Amino acid sequence: MRIPRLSPTLTKTAALYFAVFCFTSLASGQSFFKMPEINVFAGYSLLRFDSVPLGYSQTLNLHGGNVEVSLPDLYQGLGIVADFSGHHSPQAEQFNFMIGPQYRHEVKSVQLFGNLLFGKTRTRLLQVGTSLLEPSTVGYSVAFGGGIDVPLGQRFSIRALQADYFVNSAFGDKRHNMRYSTGVVIRFGKKSEAPSF
Repeated sequence: MRIPRLSPTLTKTAALYFAVFCFTSLASGQSFFKMPEINVFAGYSLLRFDSVPLGYSQTLNLHGGNVEVSLPDLYQGLGIVADFSGHHSPQAEQFNFMIGPQYRHEVKSVQLFGNLLFGKTRTRLLQVGTSLLEPSTVGYSVAFGGGIDVPLGQRFSIRALQADYFVNSAFGDKRHNMRYSTGVVIRFGKKSEAPSF
C-alpha cells in the first residue's frame, strides 16, 4: 500500500504549529522564561556629512530620520540593537543599516546607553561638487556613541539626545560624520531591571 506524501505547504504548517506548541508549553512550564523587553525608537536625525573632500565648499547638513529596534538587556544591561537611518539634502543623501552591541545603565530612572555599530552605508550625490566621481556608492560603516532616555510612564520614553560618530567608506575614501537624533522610545514586553548606582 502506497502512503501519499504530504504537500510542502501542509508540512510547513504542521511544523509551525508544532513549534508554537513547544514554545508555549515551555513558556508556561518554566517560571524563569519571559518575553524579553523590546525597545523601538523613532525620531528626527541630523547628519553632519563630511563633504568638503568631495568638492563642496562646506560640511553639509543632511536631515532625516532614525529608527532603532533593540533587545536592551540580554545580560546585565548588555543588549543588541539594529539601527536604520536616512538623511537627505538637495546636494546629497545617505542611508545607514547597522547592528551591534549596546550597554544601558540606569541613573535615578534615567537610562544612559552606549553602542558600537557595524554595517553598510549607501551615499548618493545629487549635485556633484568639483570632483568627477560616480554619483552613488555603497561601503562599510562603523559608528560609536550613546544617548539619554528619559522615561514617561511604563511604556514610553523621550530620547533627549543620541550622538554617534560615524566612519564610513564612500567614493574610495573614509568619511567622518556626526549624527544627532531625538525622538520617542516605545517599550514592549516586561521591563528589565537595568544596572543602577
